[in-house]
Amino acid sequence: MKLRRYLSIALLAGLLGVLVAAAIVIRGWTRDLPSLEALENLRLTSTTTVYARDGTPIAQLASEEGGMAINRRLVKLEDVSPATVAAIVASEDRRFFRHYGVDWIRIAGAFWQTLRGNLQGGSSISVQVIKNTLLRDLSGVRTLERKFKEIPLAIELERLYSKEEILEMYLNVSFWGGNLWGIRAASEAYFGKDPAELTLAEGAYLAALIPGPNARYRDLPRVRRRMKTLFDQMVSDGWITRAMADAAWREPLVPNGWKASYDEEGNLLEAELVDPGANTLPDLAVEIAPHFVYEIRKELIRRFGRAKVFGQGGLRVYTTLDPEMQRAAEDAAATAVERGLPEGAQLALVGLDPETGEVYAMLGALPGTEGEFNRATQLGDGAGRSPGSAIKPFVYTTALASGWSQASMVEDKEVSFPDPTQPDGVWKPKNYDGTYLDRAVTIRYAMDRSLNVPAILTADALGVRRLAGVLRAAGFQVPKNPGLSIAIGGGVGSTPLQLASSYAAFANGGWKVEPRMILRVEDAEGQVLYESRTIRERLWSPEVAYLGWDMLKGYVYDADPLGKANLAWRARIPGRVVGGKTGTSNNARDLWFAGVTRGMSAVVWVGRDDNQPMKLNGREPSSSVVNPPIWKDFVENALRGRPAGDFDEPDGLVKVRMDLLTGKANPAGAEAVFRVGRTPMPETLPPGTSLLVGLEPQRDCIAGPEWPPEKMRWIAVAPGELERYRCR
Repeated sequence: MKLRRYLSIALLAGLLGVLVAAAIVIRGWTRDLPSLEALENLRLTSTTTVYARDGTPIAQLASEEGGMAINRRLVKLEDVSPATVAAIVASEDRRFFRHYGVDWIRIAGAFWQTLRGNLQGGSSISVQVIKNTLLRDLSGVRTLERKFKEIPLAIELERLYSKEEILEMYLNVSFWGGNLWGIRAASEAYFGKDPAELTLAEGAYLAALIPGPNARYRDLPRVRRRMKTLFDQMVSDGWITRAMADAAWREPLVPNGWKASYDEEGNLLEAELVDPGANTLPDLAVEIAPHFVYEIRKELIRRFGRAKVFGQGGLRVYTTLDPEMQRAAEDAAATAVERGLPEGAQLALVGLDPETGEVYAMLGALPGTEGEFNRATQLGDGAGRSPGSAIKPFVYTTALASGWSQASMVEDKEVSFPDPTQPDGVWKPKNYDGTYLDRAVTIRYAMDRSLNVPAILTADALGVRRLAGVLRAAGFQVPKNPGLSIAIGGGVGSTPLQLASSYAAFANGGWKVEPRMILRVEDAEGQVLYESRTIRERLWSPEVAYLGWDMLKGYVYDADPLGKANLAWRARIPGRVVGGKTGTSNNARDLWFAGVTRGMSAVVWVGRDDNQPMKLNGREPSSSVVNPPIWKDFVENALRGRPAGDFDEPDGLVKVRMDLLTGKANPAGAEAVFRVGRTPMPETLPPGTSLLVGLEPQRDCIAGPEWPPEKMRWIAVAPGELERYRCR
């Protein structure tokens, strides 16, 4: 008896010891539970959505969690079809609306099944919310510690939140395989639709995946069996009618990645998994303008950091992209390919608003090109390639700012300059065709014909340092110690985006405008994190900018007095006034056309990625042949239906027709714009005139010596008309 008593006491003591030890362990596990207040501030990784300027989604950027890309876009409960919600609740927690966080009946059943060797889980929806949020670090393992933490937290969750709020959390934090977190990502990946559009059958399929989504996705017959059981259960529990269940069963369900067929009764006849990776959404899903989106991603990282963009995500990024203009750019590039590009050539195109710098369209490569290298922004590792003669408008406009006029004369002849970098210590620049006019011409004509020597001599007269300062202010990459060759693009770098920004100054009154692609960034709650603004710096006065614009128009429209073809006639757009300039770097490595018109500054670049000389039909291609038609195709379609016409002319300017070669006033010459008082005089009096008089514009009478030259203009007066011009 005594032995039995001692054994009983020892057994009881041991049991009490175990219970005490268990209590101590359990108390240790549950003593430092995370506060549910953290759920209010919980930052779930969520997919960032990028929108065009009209609100159209154009891309999604996946976030990262635990080193893995996560596709999750948060939804409201009302944004999910009721049939899907019902299927998920019936499958995962059929007593969800009757228990208080923990389903003790389910736990007991799971415990019994586990003892019989059939491992089952008893987690309620509330418990799963806790597991996938506050206890994410323990969610991948089944341990007693996790279970003892989950239960009190789930009860507290039910105390603080409504059933609907908990269910919404669950739909957003559940894992659906691959990199899919949340019902929206699952709905898009498996069925290509919004969760509000899911049918009962599709909702039941997603519900059947939850316990083991990766394995179950690869076993459609098994999921169908689970769906059949689920439909019966939903009928039994009163969620749906038998007719609804039968109709859902007969629906020919084919998830993305599968090839399947059914008979009329809903039985699966054949099933083949043709794409095992279809349950994974891309880290970056782009609808249009991929290279534009790549730039947006870089800008987001630069502005907010990787932790914000990828560690949290959920941003709503509203951009400047115009989908119609982007399609116009892609169509122009496709037409260029059909028309014929130089061998091995790539293409980049940028169009932006000259007033605000907002980028409307961007092509970083020919459509279909693989890779993220963006030729619109990354040429020359971002420092650019030589713009060639596309830089000349900045040379001549700098001269106009220095008091020159379009009638100012400059020599076109063989010249040489000391240059220790040349083999013989002398630099002898040449025109594109290797010939010279051997005479002085106007700077307007020199640009019309894109003559190199007059541009170099103009730079020499202005001073290299002064010109280099203007080019840097305009956005060009200029060598630290530049030479005269910068007047024709030597050593100067530019990208299509930068060049479009620089040319905007001719269309907006002389402002260098900073290109921008992001209008606004909001977080998942709609709070504005960043809003861009137009950044402009004065480059020229409005009068000087308009004179430069007038020269750009001349390059497109002027008729050559020597009978040569206009170099940019292919850029003309009926009903629209355009101006621009071609550019060709040495050996046709880079072909450019930069142009402006009302509402658009756009640049087209054509070149090879390896920076080698190009050939077209066995010959060196010309930028005047290749680029303007592409530019015209893009701008004409991009601006269709938008305001056209010329820019407003600033005060203090007048139009005079002049001889492009001599710079003399000539009624049969090209119309050009001049400052008042600096208009050209005719070489000879027109027939029927006898006097040239200086007129003060406001008083329109003969000017006496008291009138300064800048207040004067010259006209031819017919005999007998002098009297009416005398001042009263």
